[in-house]
Amino acid sequence: MLSEEPKTQAVCTCGKTGNPPYCDGSHQGTGKEPAIIQMEKGKTVAICGCGNSGNIPYCDGSCSR
Repeated sequence: MLSEEPKTQAVCTCGKTGNPPYCDGSHQGTGKEPAIIQMEKGKTVAICGCGNSGNIPYCDGSCSR
């Protein structure tokens, strides 16, 4: 769980970032693009780390099924 401030974030979807869960540009050449999330107000979110969520970039518990 991450506490996010109101802002736009690029979240890694390729698994190659050196700054998880945020994109650091490591996806170049993978054919994948980061997920862009817009936080309208500060809140706590669960970001998917396995890539299997049906609600990318947010965790939906797919990794535990």
